[in-house]
Amino acid sequence: MDESVRKVRLASDVTIGMAACGNSAGTKQALDCLSLSAEGNFELILVNDCSPDNTLSLFLETQKTYPHTKVISFDKNMEYSGSVNAILSHAAGKWVLFLSNDVLVTPGYLREIFKVAKLNDEFGIVRGCSNFVDGFVSSHNITVPDGITNVTALFDFAEKIAAQFGGEYLCDRYLTGDAFLISRHVLEKVGGLDPLFYGYFADQDLGIRSRIAGYKIVLARGAFALHMAGSNLAYLSEEERQKKLNIRWSRVYENWARFKLKYKMPVEEAYENINNVPWDELSAVRDDANKYYCRPGDYTRYFV
Repeated sequence: MDESVRKVRLASDVTIGMAACGNSAGTKQALDCLSLSAEGNFELILVNDCSPDNTLSLFLETQKTYPHTKVISFDKNMEYSGSVNAILSHAAGKWVLFLSNDVLVTPGYLREIFKVAKLNDEFGIVRGCSNFVDGFVSSHNITVPDGITNVTALFDFAEKIAAQFGGEYLCDRYLTGDAFLISRHVLEKVGGLDPLFYGYFADQDLGIRSRIAGYKIVLARGAFALHMAGSNLAYLSEEERQKKLNIRWSRVYENWARFKLKYKMPVEEAYENINNVPWDELSAVRDDANKYYCRPGDYTRYFV
């Protein structure tokens, strides 16, 4: 690894959250990359979403080695929406960074995402780029060359992206929430995730509400993290994988129906491509932002 690549020091005003349901091996990789990328007394919130494996043990071991860690463990599957909402609801930081358990963070990612977030108070939600981001927007997806097979190569590649695009940003129409940084100001204005959504569309809904409240969703072009796309399916047997996919798509369509009702979209409109949703129109509502506030949840009974 290039000697110039150093851990990013994060203070107590930063909360980092990660959630997992199974795939403890992949989750450990993600935690190892975080440990190699960040230092300082930032808060860490780990959510075990009723994992059938040793994920809870992994999180408790992490808690032993890092004292500023809260562990939340659900006794039933709460999906992405419940897990992320638990993090947002109990985070103490001025800045809250959510990382999926299949995202390998880098020092370059951390430096750049915080750099861009602090450029403008209107930048309420900031995300970085990756090798795979849902929506397949070209500015978000960066082709990774062959040879990125270890942490050293990954961190060095991320530094090249940071050097090329450092400080640059683009405004996004919607939020893809596999990894994102949100400010305390936004959380105070819009609250947590809307419990109307179980799993899917909870992140896009958060993005709309943030824009209605007057904030921008921004892409930090120099912030690169590796997405281990498919890793939360790959470790399963073929039968388990297909079952999980079937459940996933049924929830997508169920939440799409809820999304259309919430935003008064035509009920007959089919879900085809996330980029076809009229995000700017939905986010241009000039109404009392308090109507879109969702009270944070209380998950203290799940603290370990």
